[in-house]
Amino acid sequence: LPPVWQYGYGAFDAEAGRLGSFTPLPHFHENQWRGGPALPDSRLGWLTLNARGGRPGGRRHGAAVRRWTAPRDGGVEITGRLKHDAEKGDGVRATVLASGGRVLGQWTAKQQATGTRVERASVRRGDTLDFVVDCLENEHSDSFEWAPKVRLIEPAAGAPAAASMTWDAAADFSGPQAPARPLNRLERYAQVVLMSNEFAFVD
Repeated sequence: LPPVWQYGYGAFDAEAGRLGSFTPLPHFHENQWRGGPALPDSRLGWLTLNARGGRPGGRRHGAAVRRWTAPRDGGVEITGRLKHDAEKGDGVRATVLASGGRVLGQWTAKQQATGTRVERASVRRGDTLDFVVDCLENEHSDSFEWAPKVRLIEPAAGAPAAASMTWDAAADFSGPQAPARPLNRLERYAQVVLMSNEFAFVD
């Protein structure tokens, strides 16, 4: 499975409720995912995602997309708050899309905050929920806050009960995952010793 949270962008058709594509944002700098080291980026403009929110691109650059991939089957509840503070601009639109393009909820905010709750959605392991934020008529002053939480409220039948499983977009936010470093010779030797019968069993 891919990481639970991924950070990307894509072309969003609001009328059809469809995300045409999902492409991971290529650059991590100053605690945010973006198109490149400089802002605006020559290809993706001001499009960014950080722990608390971000900024969508315009119609040419695409929507900001925070993707959650279900690590297990079950029913989940989604909570959060969409906030747009800027005095200028026409606000932003937030949409939750399930695998297959089903719209679970949609909200707009302009100089205000609004709750973004989805009471229940069924997911299977590997399904995705896309948290999409796009501009309305223009991308001027479209910085937003939206850090949704996904909470398991109903484990799948036959699955072990989970007392509390919550995936928090703000708390879980991360940059690139460092590749695993290969063990050096001493570390490999220690691993062999720890796995030996002589070490595992004592008479």
